[in-house]
Amino acid sequence: MLGDIQYAKVGDSTVIANNEKLHKFKQWFKDSSSGTSEWRRKAREDCGFYTGKDQWSQADKSSLEAKGKPAITVNRIKPLMNVLSGYQRLNRYDIDFLPRTNDDMNLANVRKGVTKYVMDASDYDNEESDVFLDGALTGVGWFEVGYRFDYTTLDGDAFIRRVAPFDIYPDAESRDKYYRDMRYIIRARWVEKSELKNIYPDKADEIEAQNDIYDKEESDTGDRELWYQATTHKVRLCECWYKKSVKKLLFVLRDGSVTEKVEPEMLQAGLVVKRMEVPSEEVRVISFFDNVVLEDMKSPYEHGELPFVPFMAYYLGEDDIPAGVVRDLKDPQREINKRRSQAMHILNTQSNSGWIAEEGALSPEQESNLKNSASTPGALIKVGSGSLTGGRMQRIEPQQAPMNVMQASQEAGAELTQISGINEALMGTDISNTASGRAIELKQKQAITHIATLFDNLRYAKKRIVFLLWGKRNAKGVIPQYYTDQKTYRIVGIGGKPDFITVNQQQSAVDPQTMQIVQTTLNDLSQGEFDIVIADTPATATQRTTQFYTLVDASSKLGIPGDLIFDILLDLSDVAQKEEIKKRYLERQQSSAKAAQEQQQAEIEAMRQYKLSKSMAFKDLPVEMQLQMAAQAGMFPKDVADQFMQFMIQQYARQMGMAVGAPAQITQPAEGQLSLQQIQEALQGQGLPSRQGQQAGSNPKTLTDAAARSLMAGAAPAL
Repeated sequence: MLGDIQYAKVGDSTVIANNEKLHKFKQWFKDSSSGTSEWRRKAREDCGFYTGKDQWSQADKSSLEAKGKPAITVNRIKPLMNVLSGYQRLNRYDIDFLPRTNDDMNLANVRKGVTKYVMDASDYDNEESDVFLDGALTGVGWFEVGYRFDYTTLDGDAFIRRVAPFDIYPDAESRDKYYRDMRYIIRARWVEKSELKNIYPDKADEIEAQNDIYDKEESDTGDRELWYQATTHKVRLCECWYKKSVKKLLFVLRDGSVTEKVEPEMLQAGLVVKRMEVPSEEVRVISFFDNVVLEDMKSPYEHGELPFVPFMAYYLGEDDIPAGVVRDLKDPQREINKRRSQAMHILNTQSNSGWIAEEGALSPEQESNLKNSASTPGALIKVGSGSLTGGRMQRIEPQQAPMNVMQASQEAGAELTQISGINEALMGTDISNTASGRAIELKQKQAITHIATLFDNLRYAKKRIVFLLWGKRNAKGVIPQYYTDQKTYRIVGIGGKPDFITVNQQQSAVDPQTMQIVQTTLNDLSQGEFDIVIADTPATATQRTTQFYTLVDASSKLGIPGDLIFDILLDLSDVAQKEEIKKRYLERQQSSAKAAQEQQQAEIEAMRQYKLSKSMAFKDLPVEMQLQMAAQAGMFPKDVADQFMQFMIQQYARQMGMAVGAPAQITQPAEGQLSLQQIQEALQGQGLPSRQGQQAGSNPKTLTDAAARSLMAGAAPAL
């Protein structure tokens, strides 16, 4: 802590202890409050122009009322800003992780899934849209990235949330356009005394003592207005995150890596080769109001960054004031309001343009009645007898309203779209029935190009958010620091389907070299090196629908078969039960492919048989070969053909002087097939082909079945 108790009650009096260390932080708040005062004034006016309640200054209103003129507000800014906000909501993009090594490919998908889980739990889409609107209106919006622990469940979650831009007081000396060089940032808000005492019960005496001092002061003197609201009795609580220069002790290990912490075993094993002390920065946070320090500690986050991320609209950095889209639209809006009020005043006054009357034509009572009721519908005005017929009264005919008044009002309205870049094509108000799609696309692209800076800055802010969630080497982000337990999350998987993933899963395995059991961690969130990318993958239905019709149109023009990209088209569409449609489509595709493959094999076999029949005359083959081919074609029983083949082998063997066994019994043929007798009749007149026998005196040999088949294979003709 910066000091002990600074305030104490002694009877009815309060003893004040001066804390010089707190002066620096109070001065920072004063500097930032003074340095951002001009922006705050203009930003609040910008918000008033968006809502429409502050488009007239009090001086202008008073002047119009004194002259009897109406103060008309025609809010043209709100529709433009709503279109810009709607475009952002319909064109969100996802975050992707690119691994730096092939080993990290799976971990990249894990990180993407966990990041999506954290963002969904934080309702990030709405938070982002609110911050975007803050920036578009005031020039800057703010995110906070942190971790919240729930003591009721003894668990916590990382969070990303919007912070009101008027609660943030950045470093007054910062000159970078993204505040990357700021040394401190303060979040200040007005709170009730009871709320502070509930959060910091050990500081209740000091809180009471400080409020006693405020209540005894009769007027706002010194810096009292910075810390106390006399009407609401609220105090301003400041939460200051700041960077402090420190010396850090690092250890260089034998493998070349650098770490801040080493175990005694590592020192004993000689794994540490060098120690070095290097300058570094430490982030701290202090909570205080006026002279009361409520909390002072080291930042709970290890990433070493301030936990706030700005979204800048238009800001150059040094000597500039952040501005949104509204800033340059206020003067044209003022002109529209004033000219419309002037035109309305002209129309009102023309309805009672006045009269010219001779002296005595009206009595004083009639003259007063004419002045007060001449323009009132249904009014009855009486004049002296003969005044109208005698021409003693003549009405003053009103002139036409000046055209330049209406023309100037139209010009101011056109300037709103020209300055903001949000043209009628983006709003969809000037699309005629005869306009071509290409012409509409070009006009919309012109508007998108004009506002591209806003979306580019939003991408950068989103990238910074993910960096705070994951950090870098030796500087863990919120997720690696706090998400250390084994836990299963439901994430968005491939094709948008829900999936479940278990992180930090402990597994036991046997080392094949040492044969010892080692513990490994599956899907370890603290491992891996990655590049964070804001991908161009559409995350909204509007973008998917646009890509769907673009792909359909391109397919028809390029002649791409529909079945080639059918599954991709389904993924880009929002059709209900598209996963079931894809499943049935895949099953049908597989069934058709199998039938086509079988048909192709049958055609190949038929072609082979055809080529075989054409390669040699069938009648030129030996009889046993003819029967075999007939059996393969289904015209003859295969068992009979095989038995006949065996019979012929035995005949050839006898001619060669080889001993053979008795021929196998030939079975009866099936119905519709040739019998053995029919075969013999068909073979009458055909002599067996002569075979060269063995030399005389050679011993007969037994011919085995395998040898006989080999012999026949050698005697078969070459096809």
